[in-house]
Amino acid sequence: MTEIYDPYVNLVIWQRQLHDSLTDYVKHLTHSLNTLQLRTIIAPTEVNDWLASMLPFADNRQRFVGDVSQLTEMYADLFELKAIGLRLSLINETMCPRFHTDHLACRLVSTYHGQGSEWLREQDVDRSKLGAGANGQPDHCSGIYRDTFAIQQLNQGDVALLKGDGWVDSPVNGIVHRSPHIGNAEKRLLLTLDFAD
Repeated sequence: MTEIYDPYVNLVIWQRQLHDSLTDYVKHLTHSLNTLQLRTIIAPTEVNDWLASMLPFADNRQRFVGDVSQLTEMYADLFELKAIGLRLSLINETMCPRFHTDHLACRLVSTYHGQGSEWLREQDVDRSKLGAGANGQPDHCSGIYRDTFAIQQLNQGDVALLKGDGWVDSPVNGIVHRSPHIGNAEKRLLLTLDFAD
């Protein structure tokens, strides 16, 4: 994950498979809850107790809480943060359907259930079509990418660091990414971590 400090890297992906005990608890969450929106600014050492108090009890809850806590501590250590912005969301609609960059330093993203975030490699994106440059057209019409084969996607369980436009003195722009399209019956359980200040 330290590769994110490479000046010319704007995305780092840790590809991992979630343990069965983790996915069992995640299935419990996605089947028993219609919505979940947990958001806080917190010290990494407090995540375990806070999250355990906020999530419903079921087998393997502590395994899931421990995984989120471990990612939080890793993220905080990597960037020397005393507090982080944590968001755990159960999503049943497409959050950010347009390709964009974030105006922040670096965000950690991991999808515990459902489709992962989509992104474009630098050679496949026309940045002039971001935002107002799209002239109101959806991504598939705006010309922001050449064809659909250019769209990359994170897998369920992957942990990604997305460098944003707020990274100080970066010679590269923030990674261009978007939320995946979610069908009517689909859900995503998404964890994001941000700098707290």
